[in-house]
Amino acid sequence: MELRVRHIARNAFFSWFGTIVNMAVGFFLSPFILHRLGDIAYGIWVLAVSTVGYLTLLDFGMQGSILRFVSQGHTKGDHESASEAASAALWMRLQISAAVILLSVGLAVLFPFIFKVPSALTSDARKAIVLIGLTTAVTMSFGVVGGIISALNRYDLQNYVGILQTSLRAGGIVYVLRSGHGIVAIALCELASTIVGRLTQLWVAKRIYPELRLRIKTPKRETLKKIWTYSIYAFFATVAVQLIYQSDALVVGAFISATAVTFYAIANSLCRYANQLISSMSGSFMPAASTFEAAGDSAKLVALYKNGTRALLIISLPVMLTLILRGSTFIGLWMGQKYAHVSGGILIILAVPLFFSFANQTASSIAFGTEKHRTVAIWSMGEGAANLTLSVILLHFFGIYGVAIGTLIPSLITQFGFWPRYTSRLTGVPPSQILLNVWSPVILAGIPFAAASYAWERLLPPHSLGIFFVQVFATLPVFFLTIALVFRGFISTQVVPRIRSLFFARAV
Repeated sequence: MELRVRHIARNAFFSWFGTIVNMAVGFFLSPFILHRLGDIAYGIWVLAVSTVGYLTLLDFGMQGSILRFVSQGHTKGDHESASEAASAALWMRLQISAAVILLSVGLAVLFPFIFKVPSALTSDARKAIVLIGLTTAVTMSFGVVGGIISALNRYDLQNYVGILQTSLRAGGIVYVLRSGHGIVAIALCELASTIVGRLTQLWVAKRIYPELRLRIKTPKRETLKKIWTYSIYAFFATVAVQLIYQSDALVVGAFISATAVTFYAIANSLCRYANQLISSMSGSFMPAASTFEAAGDSAKLVALYKNGTRALLIISLPVMLTLILRGSTFIGLWMGQKYAHVSGGILIILAVPLFFSFANQTASSIAFGTEKHRTVAIWSMGEGAANLTLSVILLHFFGIYGVAIGTLIPSLITQFGFWPRYTSRLTGVPPSQILLNVWSPVILAGIPFAAASYAWERLLPPHSLGIFFVQVFATLPVFFLTIALVFRGFISTQVVPRIRSLFFARAV
């Protein structure tokens, strides 16, 4: 048990580390891209990425099935079953990738008629969409090998490849923008770095799982049925995610302007970074849940839920409190003062429901890892549809803020109305215990941190990003000391003995 816990923690750490690198690159790269392109071109770039992003729905949730069945086959030593599942997914994805390329050409033609694109940028927008479509097709096809690496719990290797791809992408974007190029050149950098990254993943997958054979041929009917049975509800969940996280920018672009998209995208990007940080860690829980379920160990599933949820809340709470309480100040220092008020207000609205979604990330990973995600998909679809509908309606009353409110309301209903009860069905932990023993201790521990952050903001407002981060890091010990006090029993009985055993083993 202890080795398995360490293994899960190790995977979560490497996922977290890789995401931190990506976030750091995005943090420094975003203002550079914005100021080089300008508000309008940047908004068009966001719209192009968001529009083509809907083509990833054609994956039909197969990535989850790869994780599920390759992990299951590897655990049981059934390498032929794992090979058949991965090969079937590859066979289907290659055909889907061809469709993605064709559809991206169609989107490129229609794009200026759907959104308010200046005539001078129409040609570049169309070229960028086609290139983004090619990148999506490459990502989808070679995503099979990435799923194999994740299914084997080699998140360390997965993130090394990710860091390589991110470095190539960032270096290329900086070079082309400094050379005076625009969104087409950025799209070319995205495509080139993706090709290098995916080919590297293919090499890694062959090295770590030589028993698995990828075959490009028509799969068996029973294999297709197994994948589709799992994937169809994962597909519905993916559609919901696209509606929740991608539709807002499209609504703003269609009903307001490309410039307004920039203001919305700045706030949404910070939420996206936070989501990537938490999802990278919770994603490692899915193959672990699949392994525990295959072994019939329900006690470990319950422990995974409780400890995983607390860990995600401990990591996310100071981040989200900082965004809610000090987001406007941060945006002003990061992107420029003209974005601080509007983007900061949107950020507050979006960050509140996002934090509570983090409280349910572990349960979601367990549901997908144990093939109990049907109800999750149905609820997610309802949330996504409500999100889109409310955003369009409220836009006419509250402008750009109405789009964010349209995301807030359905999310809170889902996080509090659905997840505690469904998590209880998954784990056997009563909803009252979930709220009182799993969520509440961490949330209450954040109160002193929130008070200290508010004091910094009111008494000593920062005048540079450096001072801002110094204030944040100076406040973090308040949070972790409070956490140590709240969980002192767990730390003394579980954490300290393991640390002592680790150092003792090294000494011996």
